[in-house]
Amino acid sequence: MKKIPPPVESDLDDCYLPDFCHAENILKLVLVLELVAIVLTLAGAPRSDNLFIELALLSMFVQWIGLGSAGLLCLLRRYHRLGGAVRATAISLGVVALMTLLMSWAGWELEQQFRFGYFRHLSLGVILLQHLAIAMILYGLALRYFYVHYRSQQILEAEARARLQALQARIRPHFLFNSLNTIASLTHDEPDLAEEAIENLSDLFRASLRADSQVSLDSEIALTRQYIDLERLRLDDRLRVEWVIKANLDRFSLPALTLQPLVENAIYHGIEPLAEGGELRIELRESRDRLGIRISNPLPPERSPNRKGNRMALENIRERLDLAFSGRAKIEHLEENGLYTVSIRVPLMAAE
Repeated sequence: MKKIPPPVESDLDDCYLPDFCHAENILKLVLVLELVAIVLTLAGAPRSDNLFIELALLSMFVQWIGLGSAGLLCLLRRYHRLGGAVRATAISLGVVALMTLLMSWAGWELEQQFRFGYFRHLSLGVILLQHLAIAMILYGLALRYFYVHYRSQQILEAEARARLQALQARIRPHFLFNSLNTIASLTHDEPDLAEEAIENLSDLFRASLRADSQVSLDSEIALTRQYIDLERLRLDDRLRVEWVIKANLDRFSLPALTLQPLVENAIYHGIEPLAEGGELRIELRESRDRLGIRISNPLPPERSPNRKGNRMALENIRERLDLAFSGRAKIEHLEENGLYTVSIRVPLMAAE
C-alpha cells in the first residue's frame, strides 16, 4: 500500500481544527450536537403534539449534518488537504454548508413522502436558507472556540518549551565540572574508562538537545544509566542504585529527559549530602496498559540552603507529561519515613 507523504510542518501547525479521525473527538461532537438539538427543540415553536418525536427527528437531522461533515473533514485531514488556518476555515465552512444543504434537501424529500409535519409545508428554498443560516452561525461560534483553544494550547506548549530550554541550559555546572575533573583524573591510569565516561557525557548532552521529542522507555533508561555511571565515578560506593523493572520496555514511550532529571535531583539532594551516601531505588512497573515509575532517595537530616531548585525540574516534567499524554499522566511526590519519592503514572503510548 502506498504511503502518503507527510504534510508540510507549517501547514499542520496552522491548522487549528480538531482531528475528527479520533474517536474521542467524535464522541464529544455527538454530545455537543445532541445538546444543540435539545436547545433548538426547546427554543422553537412546537411543530407536533409529541415533543420527544420532534426532538428525535431534529437530533437525527443535526447528527447527520455534524457527523457527515466530520467524516469529510477527517478524510481531508488524512490526505493533507486542509492546509493552513485560512484554507482550513474556508474548506470546513464549505463542507458544513454542503452537508447542511444536502441533508436539508433529503429531509424535505422525506417530508414529502411521509408527511411528518416538521417543515409545515415550507418551500424548499426557504428551508435551505433557514437551515444554512443556522448552521453557519453555530459553526462560526464553533470555529471561534476551536481557534481560541488551539492558541491557548500553543501558548502552553511554548511556555513548556521555554522551561525545558531553561532546564537544558541549567545542567548543573557542578556536575559538568566534576565529570570533567573525574575524566581528567582517569585519562592516565584508566584511559578506557575515561573514554567511556566521555561518551556517556556526550550522549547526555546530545539528549538534552532533543528533549522536546518522544523516545522509547528503553532509550530513556539507557540514558539514565549512563548518567548514573558518570556520577558513580565521582561518588564511588557512596552511590548505590537498585533497579526494579517489571515492564515491557518496547510498549511505552516518554518525553525525552524525563527520568534523568529526576535521578539527578535524587542524587544531588539526597545521596550527595550524606557522608555515607545512600541507595537510590528506581522502579518501573506495568499494570493494565499503564506504566508506574517510582524514584526514591534518602533525605538528609538537614537541608542545605544552597541545594534548591528541585521543584523546577519536577514542574517542568509535569507540564511536559500533561502535553504529551493530554492530561492522562500523573506525577506526585511524597516525603515519608526519611525518604523522598517521586511517582509517575503514564498511559500506554507506542514508542516511536
